[in-house]
Amino acid sequence: MNATFVARFDRSYIPEPMSGCWLWVGDYATNTRYGQITSSGGAKERKKFRAHRASWELNRGPIPNGLSVLHKCDTPACVNPDHLFLGTQADNMHDMFAKGRRPTARGERAGKAKLTEEQVLAIRDDPRPYREIAHAYGLGSHSSVKAIKLRRSWAHVP
Repeated sequence: MNATFVARFDRSYIPEPMSGCWLWVGDYATNTRYGQITSSGGAKERKKFRAHRASWELNRGPIPNGLSVLHKCDTPACVNPDHLFLGTQADNMHDMFAKGRRPTARGERAGKAKLTEEQVLAIRDDPRPYREIAHAYGLGSHSSVKAIKLRRSWAHVP
C-alpha cells in the first residue's frame, strides 16, 4: 500500500479516548456498519477494502488465507489494530455467542414464521387431531402441531 493510501487511511478515523477505539469516519460499505476505503490507482486498478482489514495489513501485515479480522471491542467502525485479532469464521461465531451478541429473532419476528402468537395459542387449545390442525393452519406437517402443543417450538409464548 502506497503512501497516498496510508495518508488517506490516517485521515479517515478519529480516536475515541474513552474506549480507545479508532472510529472510522470515512466511507461505509453498503448495508454494513464496517468502514471501507478504496485503493489508489486508475479506475480499473481500484479495489475496495474493509477499513479494519486495511488497518490490520497496514499495522500487522498480510492476512493469511482463511482468516478474518475480528474485533475485541465489538465496534464494527473501530480500526485500532490493538482492538483487532485474526480468527476463523468459527472463532467469530464463538466470540459472538460468548459475548451474548447472538441475534434472537424468534416467533413472529423469525424470517420463516408461518404463524402468529395468537394462532399458536389457538393451536394449543384446539382439540382436533394434529393432521386437521396442521391442514387448517397451512402447516406442512402434523409434527409442527405436536411441537407447538408440547412447547418444543414457540416455547416463549406463555
